[in-house]
Amino acid sequence: MVREGPVDVITADYLAEVNIAWLALEQSKDPSKGYEPNFLRQLDKGTAQIIAEKKIKLINNGGALNPKGLAEATEKLLESYAINLKVAYVEGDNVLERLPELQAQGKTPHLDIAGRDLSHLKDQILSCNAYIGMGGIVAALEAGADIVICGRCCDASPVMGAAAWWHGWSESSFDELSGALIAGHCIECGCYATGGNFSGHKSIPNNWNQGYPVAEINDDGTFDIFLQDGARGLVSRDTITAQLVYEIQGPSYLNPDVVADVTNVDIKPAGKNRVHVSGFTGIPPPPTTKLAVCYRTGFQCELSFHAVGLDIAEKLASLQKQIDENVPNKSDYAVLRIDQYGVPQPDAPSQALATCQFRLFAQAEKMETLSTLARAVGGYGLGGFCGMHSNMDFRTFVPKPLISYEPFKLQYNQLKIRSRLGDKIMDIAAPTKTAEFIGQKTLEAQISYEAEKYGPTKRGPLGHIVHARSGDKGSNANVGFWVRHSDEYDWLRSLLSTSKFIELLGTEYNTEYCIERFEMPNLLAVHFVVKGILEGGISSTYRLDGLAKSFGEFLSKCSLLRIEQPESLPNSLA
Repeated sequence: MVREGPVDVITADYLAEVNIAWLALEQSKDPSKGYEPNFLRQLDKGTAQIIAEKKIKLINNGGALNPKGLAEATEKLLESYAINLKVAYVEGDNVLERLPELQAQGKTPHLDIAGRDLSHLKDQILSCNAYIGMGGIVAALEAGADIVICGRCCDASPVMGAAAWWHGWSESSFDELSGALIAGHCIECGCYATGGNFSGHKSIPNNWNQGYPVAEINDDGTFDIFLQDGARGLVSRDTITAQLVYEIQGPSYLNPDVVADVTNVDIKPAGKNRVHVSGFTGIPPPPTTKLAVCYRTGFQCELSFHAVGLDIAEKLASLQKQIDENVPNKSDYAVLRIDQYGVPQPDAPSQALATCQFRLFAQAEKMETLSTLARAVGGYGLGGFCGMHSNMDFRTFVPKPLISYEPFKLQYNQLKIRSRLGDKIMDIAAPTKTAEFIGQKTLEAQISYEAEKYGPTKRGPLGHIVHARSGDKGSNANVGFWVRHSDEYDWLRSLLSTSKFIELLGTEYNTEYCIERFEMPNLLAVHFVVKGILEGGISSTYRLDGLAKSFGEFLSKCSLLRIEQPESLPNSLA
């Protein structure tokens, strides 16, 4: 990025809901760890020289559980290069040491589960981090920092902090801040905005090693997203729509500094590999922020068996009955299940294409419980169904720590956030203008679906003509669907009612799930959130796709339900 075009600030989001827990396990063995070391690898001497010469700012949240440690390691690296750059770090998001105090207060409710709060957690807690905003970043930049390292700041906060510092916005510049929030969301996952994980991937030649996107943010908050000249990939209305609907939880995008209403966001082409984004509005943030807690709850393991050819249902049933009969103390398991992944291809030209996977997955409080599972299954190798085999690397069957994740709501003014630049310490106050957030607005389909309105129809997967993009937030999965042409939108939004969406879910649907829906008319999109479907989230779910990366692909292209589609609509996504 620094070599291939003019940029003022490089931002990076290193954190997810799972790697904080992994880093906590690492730090428990070595207190000097707990940060993401990739930043040090990327900051090679040549890059650091260009940054110093061009006066480019670097802002990231790679500090994770130890921003001070990463800042010190960065200073040591720059010293070895004989390059003088000022390194600041922001702390205060990590409240693990204050956990007993917060639990005793009983004022930290669960984000999704009514009646549950922080005081209910009794297990071995590994990490407890609040999602903090841009205040510490702005203060560090104003103090002259060249590099700002954060812990668990929000994904978009580095971009918001850079824009607010650059344009001199105040904390009440809510419309402008909402634009920076959306810009940060668009570029936080790098090449996800330039062709990666894109349902229209076949339209992009050589769609790998894509360049990362650049956000050019105006003083009114509107912005352009573009690719530097010569970079692979694509920036278009569709690739940016894909990233914009990724991981959102409804029409209100929450952040500690602003709430952005994305309902009327508009994306328009603005040249080759460039789009212009506008149409958002901002309101004051809530007085609370998300508190992510990771804790040990036992152990888990898994093992995959493979079946080939015919009689797959009978082979799976045989394996399930064997497990039921031979595994003792099944009541000691929190989870013990076998799931089939894939279907052998008929008339397969190779054994690989005639094979499917049976995944055995188990979770239990005690490691000893899972050890008995290994013994019970071990003897099945000779007495199993015909052709049964597995990968001969059994390390996945060795019990590993089970990490559970839960989100709570913490009053932001209870945090003690500070920016440190050398000997200078800056205390960061909570936003003074806040408003209680009453929840996401949902909207059911406002027009009825009448297939005959669109002329002759044929049946086919939704993904023949509809883009989809999905993601995760803890136990929740979201998916946005959108069409490419305005005359297709009434068809899409009338078709995709909540009841039709439940049909698309098929056997994945559970009546305990809460489904929320809203529309984004300028993007020709319909969006859904399914609360609870990821069963605890990536660190503990039994689902193979615990991040819901392929949830949208399943619903649009693989679901058994085929949709009445107007023959007149283009079919280029097929």
